[in-house]
Amino acid sequence: MESALPLARRQYSAHVALMVVAVLWAGAFSAIKALLDHGMAAGDIALLRYLVAAPGFALLLWRSGGLPGLTRRDAARLAAVGVLVVVGYHVSLNVGTRYTTSGTAALVVALAPALTLVLATVLGLERATVRRGAGLAVAFAGVAVVVLLGAGGELSLANARGPLVVLAAAVSFALYNVLLQPLLDRYSLLALTAASSLVGTLGLVPLARPSTVDAVTGISAGDAALVLYLGILCTLLGYLAWNVGLRGLGSTSAVTYAYGIPVLAVAFGAVLLDETVTLWLAVGGALVLAGVAAAQRARA
Repeated sequence: MESALPLARRQYSAHVALMVVAVLWAGAFSAIKALLDHGMAAGDIALLRYLVAAPGFALLLWRSGGLPGLTRRDAARLAAVGVLVVVGYHVSLNVGTRYTTSGTAALVVALAPALTLVLATVLGLERATVRRGAGLAVAFAGVAVVVLLGAGGELSLANARGPLVVLAAAVSFALYNVLLQPLLDRYSLLALTAASSLVGTLGLVPLARPSTVDAVTGISAGDAALVLYLGILCTLLGYLAWNVGLRGLGSTSAVTYAYGIPVLAVAFGAVLLDETVTLWLAVGGALVLAGVAAAQRARA
C-alpha cells in the first residue's frame, strides 16, 4: 500500500504535467503568429526565445551531471541534433507561419511522428507493417488536404507556401528524433535536451542582425510577454514538464497528450487571433491525427 501511493502520486503528477505541456505548446503557435503579425522577424523570434531559455538550460545541464564520457562521434551527433531541433525546426516553423494560420501550422507539425516512423523504417530501426503503412497513408493524405485545401480559398501555390515551409519543421523534428535515439541509451535525457538546446542556440546566433537589436530595444510590453512565454514556459519549463510525464507514464502513454496539441492550437487561433476554421482544415486535421495515432498504436 505504501509503495502504491507514491506510484499513484507520480502518475497523477505526470498527467498534470502533460496536460500543462499540451496547453503551453498549443498556445505557442498563436504566440508566434502574433509576434509575426506585429512585425518581428522569424529568425528574431527563434533567437530571442532560446536566449531567454539558455541560462535555464545551462543550469539544467550542470544539475543533471552533464554528459560524462561524451565521445567525438557522439558530440558530432549531438551538434546535428541541436541544429535540427532548434534552427531547422523553429526557423522553418516561424517562416512558414508568416504565410499561414497558426492552426494550420500546428496541424502540419503534427505529422512529425509519422515522418519519424517513415525515417526509422527506411533506416531499418522499425519494422514495416500493413497497419502502420495504412496509418501513415491516412496521415499524409490529411496533410495534403490541410496544405492544399485548408485555407478555404482557391487551390494555389500562394495558399500552399506557408504550410509547405512548415512541413520542413516537421521533417527537421523527425530527423532529430531518429538521430537522438542512439544517444538515449548512453546519456541522460535531461542532459541531452539541455545540451542540444544550447548547441542549437549557438546555431541561431548567426541569424542576429541590426534589426534584432532594434526588436529588443523597441519591443512592447505585450510582445515581451509573448517572448518570455515562448522562452520560459514553452521552451524551458515545457521540456521539463514533458520529462516528468515521460518518467511517470512512459513514452507510449505520454505521446497521447500530443494529439491534443494541434486541436487546442486551432481553437486558440480561432479565439485569440480570429482565424477561420474551414471544413477542409477540420477534415485534414482529423485525418492527420487519426493516421498518426493508428501508426503509433501499430508500433506499440
